[in-house]
Amino acid sequence: MKRMKKISSLVLVTMLVNLSLRAQNQQWVEGFDKVVFHHDDSDPRRPLNRDFRGQSKGYMTAGWWIPGHMDRNFVSWQTAVVPEKKPTTFSFIGSTSVLPSEISKGPQAKLTVNGQYALTFTLGMMRDYTWTEGDYQLKYISKRVEYPYTSTHREFDLYGNSGVFQLSVPGSAVEAGKPVSLQVEILPFERWHNGWFMVKEYRDVLKTSIESLEGQLEALRMDMAKLNEQTQILATQAYSKMLGTDKYEHSVVYTDGYRHLHPADIIKLKNGEILLMTREGTEHISNDGDVIMLRSKDGGKTWGDKITIAGIKNVDEREGCGIQLKDGTIMVGVFYNNLYDKDGEYAWPTNNPELQKLSESDKRYTEPGKHYLGAYTISSKDNGRTWSKPAYIETANMPFTNLEGPTDAPIEMPDGSVLMAVIGYSPKSDVGNRSSVMLRSTDKGKIWSYLSTIASDPGGKLGGFMEPGIVRTKTGRIVVGLRNHAPENAIWSTYSDDNGKTWAPVWKTDMIGHPADIIQLKDGRLVMSYGIRDGIHGSPGGIRACFSNDNGKTWDIKTEVQLRNDFLNVDVGYPESIQRPDGKVMTLYYYNLFGKYFIGSTVWQP
Repeated sequence: MKRMKKISSLVLVTMLVNLSLRAQNQQWVEGFDKVVFHHDDSDPRRPLNRDFRGQSKGYMTAGWWIPGHMDRNFVSWQTAVVPEKKPTTFSFIGSTSVLPSEISKGPQAKLTVNGQYALTFTLGMMRDYTWTEGDYQLKYISKRVEYPYTSTHREFDLYGNSGVFQLSVPGSAVEAGKPVSLQVEILPFERWHNGWFMVKEYRDVLKTSIESLEGQLEALRMDMAKLNEQTQILATQAYSKMLGTDKYEHSVVYTDGYRHLHPADIIKLKNGEILLMTREGTEHISNDGDVIMLRSKDGGKTWGDKITIAGIKNVDEREGCGIQLKDGTIMVGVFYNNLYDKDGEYAWPTNNPELQKLSESDKRYTEPGKHYLGAYTISSKDNGRTWSKPAYIETANMPFTNLEGPTDAPIEMPDGSVLMAVIGYSPKSDVGNRSSVMLRSTDKGKIWSYLSTIASDPGGKLGGFMEPGIVRTKTGRIVVGLRNHAPENAIWSTYSDDNGKTWAPVWKTDMIGHPADIIQLKDGRLVMSYGIRDGIHGSPGGIRACFSNDNGKTWDIKTEVQLRNDFLNVDVGYPESIQRPDGKVMTLYYYNLFGKYFIGSTVWQP
């Protein structure tokens, strides 16, 4: 027995000595110095991404919303210079995608060292983990974890799970005085295409500095703020009866796997049916957006299967807003964005040199295949079962360069003409001016002419007036709510008493959010509904509504109600409402939770 104990002790001592010698022979090197290849993200809204050390730049694999990049789904970079030719551990900070709740093991990624295969590791890890293949080892030290419910926007805010990666390689894989080239490639994963890896631009992972500690404290502070926000949501739901919010009836109208959905546009037909239109695509910004339609025959309790009513290949159709005219014709305005390159990557106007070269006349167009934003109308004579070919809106004789919209339903006038409010960009070549304008058609949407400017912002000094929501009241007044991008993000309003020819001076309301949808209730009150985007308009995000008792002349913020207050990021909102025969209002909107998108409904008593 004593001899066995001595042997065991000897083996243990030998192992410790070997580990000590190996540690002495190991050198540590910064794992990131400069990027070699990554998929450039020209989106000006995403300059930095948050990790456990705060805000930093990162270089990522391909975005799943850009189909032409998916066959090059990798990122590569160089490490710092290796001092000696001996076993080396490279330390770098990386982040990976947050997995959906139903997926327990994420996509695999292949890691190569100087072009030679090293090992395969798993994305989305939420704990420390080590992968070993032959002489190569990759250790992940988890530092920050996101969950599907609390995770930020999956296209615009790629934060994810972040930590320190320690890659140990044999001496044969390095050369003294030279850096090492590392590459991470995402392998196909059929269940879910939204996986990504990002290496962060840190060159001081092996050092401990005041700056890095301050960054970690700031990241922790932001996570605690999100936790407090989540606690607020849970508390309001737990005490909904006490707060009076239990009277709101919430339901999910539609979802489709991991497809992006937005917004919700509805038409109440004369036969009692309700049509819902929404854009469905890979992502919020992707060139495969189509407008789909669902039908309800029971007042919105249940919905039939979807059909596509606007689906031009490789054109991003963003929204469809419609109305049933007096003769039964359904007219839908569809706006689209064709500013994508051959790979399917969106070319943001501010970062697009090809667009800057074009003359103002060249920027105008009537059909997809030209250069910027456009719109067309489609119509149906059989309650939305079949649809006409697109009738494109020509802007050549209008006092602005491009249009976007509509984002709310057109209105039919007593003389049979149709008015449709849209955004008019760059009026009189003023590129900073984002105005709302009114168009008019006398042939049920086939041909449109410019009628008036609802609200203009020369030079963009006020934050622009966009995405007009309109209603024609019983008195004939046309009331408008406008999205604004000034820091306050207030809704502005105006009205016309001469059929949209002239407008009262636009004014800022006390409502915060966007965009606006307005309906008139049976009792004459106007109700405006709007989205609250988390961190921009307020926290948490949600859907709100406010009332006017004087035909849109003023809006009383004291009447504001919170229909939803449980949304945790910015990609939510765009509500539309109708009043049911029983007097209740049904408000539809879009939101995202758990990495998925939903069209939701809230039924409430105004």
